[in-house]
Amino acid sequence: MSRVKLLSGMAYDLENYESSGVADPVIRVRGELPGGSQPFALHGVYKGSQGMYEEVVAIADPEGEVIWESQPRVLELRGQMFEDLFRRTVRDRIEISSLREHTLAYYLDGQLVARVPVFIDAPDSVQAGGVLLEASETALKKGSILWLTIPQADGGSLMRPAWYVQQGQTLFVLKGPGEQELPGLEQAREVTVTVKSKDVKATIGSMPAGVRVVTDDEEFERVAAMGMGTRLNLRDGEAALQRWKDTCTLVELTPRA
Repeated sequence: MSRVKLLSGMAYDLENYESSGVADPVIRVRGELPGGSQPFALHGVYKGSQGMYEEVVAIADPEGEVIWESQPRVLELRGQMFEDLFRRTVRDRIEISSLREHTLAYYLDGQLVARVPVFIDAPDSVQAGGVLLEASETALKKGSILWLTIPQADGGSLMRPAWYVQQGQTLFVLKGPGEQELPGLEQAREVTVTVKSKDVKATIGSMPAGVRVVTDDEEFERVAAMGMGTRLNLRDGEAALQRWKDTCTLVELTPRA
C-alpha cells in the first residue's frame, strides 16, 4: 500500500513495560520450548493518507508459517503530515517452538505494509545460549558498533561503544592513540559484549567474552587490514595500517553463551 508507510513496528514484553516503562523488544516464553508466550504488546507508527483502514497483524515463525493473527480493527490516520501511533495488547497464548528470529507483518485493508523482526526470549530454555550467539553474529554483520562493559581496577566497570572486525562469532577491537579509548580492556580476563539490532535499534542481548591480546605480527596485520574496510573516517587512509601497528593494541573477544 504505497499511500501508507509503517515508520516503526515492534513486539515487546508487557510485564517488563508495565513495571519499568521500557519496551523490551522480545516475546518472552517461560520454561523450555516449545512453550506458550507471555503477554506482550505491539505498536505501529503509520504515516499516510487521511482515512479509515482495517488493520490485521500476524506473526510468522522462522519457516514463514503464520502462528498467530490478530482480529481486524479499524484505524483512522490523520494525513500525510502526521505520524499516528497505535498499540494493542496480546494475551493469547501463542505456541513458540524456536528461538530463531520470527517476523511481525502489518496489513492494512488486506495489503502488506511492512515486515519487522521479532525476537524470542526463553531464558530457561537450553536452546537460549546458542541462539543468542547466532542472533548476535547475524546482527553484528549488519552493524558497525558494539558495546563493551569493561571491569576497572577500582572494582567498578565502564561501558563504551567500539567498532570492530568480525570473523564469525569472534570479534577484534583496536585501541590506542587516535582510535577508540577502551580503558582496562587488555588487562581484563573477561568483558561483556552487548549487541543491538540495526533493524529495530534495540538490544538483542549481552554475553560474556574472553579477552586475548593479539601479539603475533602476522595475525595483527591480517585482522587490521580487514579493519581498513570497517573503520569510518580514516584520516590517514592506507597509512593507518602502519600507525595501528606502531601505536595500537589489537584485542580478540570470544563471546560465549
